Amino acid sequence: MSGNLKIRLLLLLLAIGFACTALTINYTIQDEEVLSLEARKVERRLHRKEKLVDQLLNNVAVRDSLKNIQSNGEWAQFIISEFSEKEDIFIQTFEKGKLSFWSGTRIVLETDSLLREGNTFIHWKNGYYEAVKRSWGDFSVICYIPVMSEYPYQNEYLRNNFSQDLLSSNTLDIASLNDKEVFNIRNLGGKYLFSVKLKVPASNSFYNYLELLMWIMAITFALIFLTHLCISIANRGNVGFAVLLLFSSVLTFRLIDLQNRWLSRYFDIELFDPKHYASSYFFPSIGEFFLNILSFTWVLVFIYSYRDKIIASVSVLSKPISYILLFATGSIVCSSAYIIDDLFYGLVTNSNINFDVSNVLNSTWLSWFGFLIFCFAILNLYLIISFSLALISRLRINNMERFFIFAGALFLAILYHIVLAEFTVYFLLFALILFLAGRAYFKSEGKVKAGTLVVCILICALIGSLKLSKYQFIKEQESRKILAGKLESSVDPNAILLFYKLEGEIIRDKFIVDYFNDPLSSHSALNNRLVKLYMAGYLSRYDFESFEYNEKDEFFRGDRGIPLSNFKNLVLKGSVKVTEYFYQRNNTFGFKQYFAILPIIEDNNKIGTLVLQLNSKRLNEVGVFPELLIDGKIKEDLQLKDYSFAYYSEGRLLNQHGNYVYNLVNNEFRGKNREFVYLNNSENGRQYNHLIFQPNPRKLVIVSREINTLFTQLASVSFIFLILLLFTGLIYVLQLTWNSLQNYNVSFRNFRWRLLISSNRMLYKTRIQLSMVAAVVITLLITGIITFFNISQQYRDQQEYMVLDKISKISSGINKQIVDMGMPTPDEQAEVAFNSLADLNGVDLNLFDINGRLLHSTQPKIYENGLIAPQMNALAYLYLNRLQKSEFINRERIGNLSFISAYVPLRNSKSEVIAYLGLPYFSNEKDYQDRIGIFLNALINVYALVFVAIGFFAVFVASRITSPLTLIQKLLRDTKIGAKNEHISWKRNDEIGNLISEYNTMISALEESAKKLARSERESAWREMAQQVAHEIKNPLTPLKLGVQLLEKSWKEKDPKFEVKFERFTKSFIEQIESLSHIASEFSNFAKMPETRLEQINLNEKIRQSITLYRQSEQTTINFKSDSENDIIINGDRDQILRCFNNLIKNAIEARSGERHCIIDILLYCKPESVCVEIRDNGTGMSEELKRKIFTPNFTTKSSGTGLGLAFVKQAIENIGGKITFETALDIGTTFYIVIPLLETQNENVIV
Repeated sequence: MSGNLKIRLLLLLLAIGFACTALTINYTIQDEEVLSLEARKVERRLHRKEKLVDQLLNNVAVRDSLKNIQSNGEWAQFIISEFSEKEDIFIQTFEKGKLSFWSGTRIVLETDSLLREGNTFIHWKNGYYEAVKRSWGDFSVICYIPVMSEYPYQNEYLRNNFSQDLLSSNTLDIASLNDKEVFNIRNLGGKYLFSVKLKVPASNSFYNYLELLMWIMAITFALIFLTHLCISIANRGNVGFAVLLLFSSVLTFRLIDLQNRWLSRYFDIELFDPKHYASSYFFPSIGEFFLNILSFTWVLVFIYSYRDKIIASVSVLSKPISYILLFATGSIVCSSAYIIDDLFYGLVTNSNINFDVSNVLNSTWLSWFGFLIFCFAILNLYLIISFSLALISRLRINNMERFFIFAGALFLAILYHIVLAEFTVYFLLFALILFLAGRAYFKSEGKVKAGTLVVCILICALIGSLKLSKYQFIKEQESRKILAGKLESSVDPNAILLFYKLEGEIIRDKFIVDYFNDPLSSHSALNNRLVKLYMAGYLSRYDFESFEYNEKDEFFRGDRGIPLSNFKNLVLKGSVKVTEYFYQRNNTFGFKQYFAILPIIEDNNKIGTLVLQLNSKRLNEVGVFPELLIDGKIKEDLQLKDYSFAYYSEGRLLNQHGNYVYNLVNNEFRGKNREFVYLNNSENGRQYNHLIFQPNPRKLVIVSREINTLFTQLASVSFIFLILLLFTGLIYVLQLTWNSLQNYNVSFRNFRWRLLISSNRMLYKTRIQLSMVAAVVITLLITGIITFFNISQQYRDQQEYMVLDKISKISSGINKQIVDMGMPTPDEQAEVAFNSLADLNGVDLNLFDINGRLLHSTQPKIYENGLIAPQMNALAYLYLNRLQKSEFINRERIGNLSFISAYVPLRNSKSEVIAYLGLPYFSNEKDYQDRIGIFLNALINVYALVFVAIGFFAVFVASRITSPLTLIQKLLRDTKIGAKNEHISWKRNDEIGNLISEYNTMISALEESAKKLARSERESAWREMAQQVAHEIKNPLTPLKLGVQLLEKSWKEKDPKFEVKFERFTKSFIEQIESLSHIASEFSNFAKMPETRLEQINLNEKIRQSITLYRQSEQTTINFKSDSENDIIINGDRDQILRCFNNLIKNAIEARSGERHCIIDILLYCKPESVCVEIRDNGTGMSEELKRKIFTPNFTTKSSGTGLGLAFVKQAIENIGGKITFETALDIGTTFYIVIPLLETQNENVIV
């Protein structure tokens, strides 16, 4: 069994093994196993935390320290740091049933009487906990281990998941009594705590990921097996079948996957979620998009690797067929570019993925994945273009014809875009890529220089940047149309969603019911409660008013506000009922207005009516509210922050929002009824694009967006260029690694990377370029990192200083009020005053009593909903109460929201601390991310531009530095022994000057040595030639001497047959004399070789003359094909060229094997700077030993001959600057390849 067969068998077995493993996991691992695995993981980790608690509480010294923790600040800090922050275990101590210490505010109980001794599983407002209680007399300790969070609503920061310390995957949920498939969780002592169940569907468990990994491995090895099989088939000569097999197999797999959607159906992979991207049946998700383009790349790379064999036969096609094939190839290249463009358009416009490269920090991992797909698309286009150029180079079309065809096609394309379509610069840039690639390919005979490749990549980046901007603008325009429609509508779906929830809560609110039962109650207290508890969060963007009426629908207290009948009339006049009690007013263009008529009922009796009226604030007055309080079901329109918009009615401005300054009277925007109109203008030096929507002749909605600047566009080009450059480098490294694995014996003991070997072959110029770029990049990275951390710390310090400054000023005012009026009582009026103070300063405030309990808060929903306990932060209380600090700033967390809070003590006239004031800065992290994001984006954009500029500057500088070395290299390459070699003139006295001086000295010494060597070689050559001539002459002289002696004997003996013998001997003598003459002529011709007379020769004519001479030979067929109908003119010796082809054709005829019919194929085709001639026969071929001597003078494979024929051909071809090589195979035949330089004038005509 061969090695390749063993490899294929191993690959097949691996693919089958992984597939069977995946199927085994799928069919044998049931939900019970998954539940058991995940639940035991939770139980095991919960036991670890229980052990920590037991070690803490069973230690007598620790227990005593906990009793005195109020007087031991260091111990308190240790408990908070090591247990609450690191281990997520919250500790509380109680003395005589009252709370004395707490280490966190996630859960705080006022008394320990609610829990029994030992381990208990409890459900609090924000989740589930295991509580461990230990008591020693009047002292008790409770440790809380979070099990699972459960908030009244969920959003970006509040998630109902198991504690990350217990379970990282979101596969389990707390089971209820009605659930059947459950797993019971017990504590260390075996006591039942709670039960868990498997979430449906549980698609992100360990077994699911393991099954997915097995399928990936199976498919990968199957694909490698299939590719290895196709390589084997292709190496046997069946390239077409191998390509067809690989393509059909990959296509079948993709179609099966697209039909079944098994990746998105059985595995919870965000990459295959159509909510991010979906375009068509073949592109239902970005993951399927990636698999499609990866599969196509795989097949394309296989085709590209066998391009020489695929296109080997096109060189014999006729000229008309060549033109057809050229047109077809060009059509395929252009179609490929248009297909990639269309796919890129769909990727941008049919997705919600952010591709804004001017704001890199807002990019998600899906954005980078999209750019990876773009890179693979460019790679595919590169492979198609390279394959097409290789194919075109073999066609019977010279470069001049190719150039004119390309220019004509480009002209027709430009004409088409001008007359019938929109003229764009994109196809011109793409044509420039084709021109540069084609010129480099044909000029360097299939090799594209790195400089040309980099320029093509830069043009691709420019096209990609322009296309990305265009497609993003198209996508943004469609989004803006939708936004304009939303703005024109007076419906607020988010508000209506909240109305459903809060109307029932308001009716059942005991405070409100008591308010209607107490005629002396404060309206401001009611209003404050409604605002802070019900109208906070999203509804804070509405101006709110409340009106109270008694059971007779009269004003509840005095003649204040709007009569209830007015609201009832609005209902009768057509206000839209949006919920049970809320209504939407009509004809409110530019604003949104709602009102609610809420009956207040007690014991099934109506005791009053509460009317709420909500009017949307002016858009520029909408304040900031904590995102923590927004229900995740509320779809916040984040697009609004990127736009400016305005409402006009009857030509006058009603409402506006954003940075653009609109005129009070509309004199610049003109719309069309129910149509979208776009307008560009500038404002304060900034360019804006406006969408104008006119719902009716009197109303106008304007949505404006700032247009990207030229700097942003340049940064975009630089960014995409860097991505393509890095991808190109990665492909290059992968290619080197693959070649290393193929060409070297890789082992753990001796592993040699070809990349390291190639570095020794790297040009000096390239090393200078890489050194310059590396130095600048490293410098920029170090500078950027230091700058980033420095700026980040400055932003943090600024935030902390700002918060401390604000709370210091507010506390000074409160302290003054306390000195003048005393400590306010915790009543309704004090709460109203506290909220007014916070609103006046534009901040959120919390007021805590001397024991750390919450008195007032401007965000009571945080505590009412149980997001955290109404208790002061433990560390802040420790510093202010125990350590007597005058201020403290602390980083806190609610759910996943991290923010800073500042605390200060409030003192009375006796400087006694009577309360603590806290200022939570909920938006600090978002502000920090926004500011640092702006800085980083600017830094990245600038660095990208600098990197590109330095790259080109490095190329320029390196070329200047190494230009003398390049000159020396050229002269050394052209240095020939025996010829006149040029000296270099260099005026500078530097290292290069010293090198040139040594070169000139070496040239002088070389010329002298060449003269001596030439004299010695001539003597040696003529000595050897004389010996050979003597040898060759002796061969015919021997039979001549023998014949004369025999003839003399017959004469003396009077032989009667003397005359017959004389006639026979005479003929033999004549033949031997002719042989001597032939030998003399051959040596004479060979000796005359230096006397080459150069003139312009028609190569086609000379080849045809030789063919005519030997065409009539027996059992011989000579075929001649040329890729040019024009004459091919070269510089050469007319007679020597004719004799060269005579010798080669004669040798091909004499190499015929037995009675086999001799077939000689002569092919002539042009390259940019040379003409190639192939002479192929079907003779006996040559062995390896003969191949080494074939051009040696006097060597022959025939029984007769001088062995000077091929030596003459080689010397004649080389004398005119040509080259001759050959390929041979035993019993198959021999092919001679002759490359002769074209005449310079003709050469200029064929170079593109």
